[in-house]
Amino acid sequence: MNILYKIALSTLALGSLNSCSESNDDFPTTSAELQVQVNDTLLIASRDTAPVEGGREVSVAPKNGEVLVDAFTIKYIPGTNFKGEDYLEITNKGSIGDGNYFTTSVEKYSITVE
Repeated sequence: MNILYKIALSTLALGSLNSCSESNDDFPTTSAELQVQVNDTLLIASRDTAPVEGGREVSVAPKNGEVLVDAFTIKYIPGTNFKGEDYLEITNKGSIGDGNYFTTSVEKYSITVE
């Protein structure tokens, strides 16, 4: 590999890392309206691989149920015999490898339990 090509690749990699800086407050927000039966579990999201660095956290907890979050899934479990509306938010975080985490996206879920 010639030296100019290596420098171009290094510059491109650094440019990509800088585009994920902590000062960037523009991140995607998604919303979804979901339904689940009384006393059932709702699998909200599932993925095959976990991020190398970062993770998910519950930023707004549901008032009438429980949410279980791990690297691969998000599950909502309504309170026993609860019927009605519930809401939760999940914040996804990332890092450029330095251990400093920043928000990459927010997921908002309105859930109807019937």
